[in-house]
Amino acid sequence: MALAGTINARLDESLKRHGGQVLDRNGLSATEAIRRLYQYLEREQQVPSWMLDDAGSCEETARKRLRLRQLVGSAPLEAGCNARDEYRAHALEKCAPGVRE
Repeated sequence: MALAGTINARLDESLKRHGGQVLDRNGLSATEAIRRLYQYLEREQQVPSWMLDDAGSCEETARKRLRLRQLVGSAPLEAGCNARDEYRAHALEKCAPGVRE
């Protein structure tokens, strides 16, 4: 396969950094991720459904968010536990470099 095409994309720096961390954890480069997307597009001749902003996916997302909100407070927390701090610590650990290597 001759490599001749180039894609330039402008991204928010934070989005680029965080997305790059996810790709790194999974052993992919941005180039490979884009190449795989384009291979999918060529093979399937359609855009993946998760990329489309249609009313159906918005309604599904709203239903999922409602279900999650209904779960809030359904499990008792230990005394002195701050759920927000616990989640923040979990997210930072999950996103640390080398976590999923």
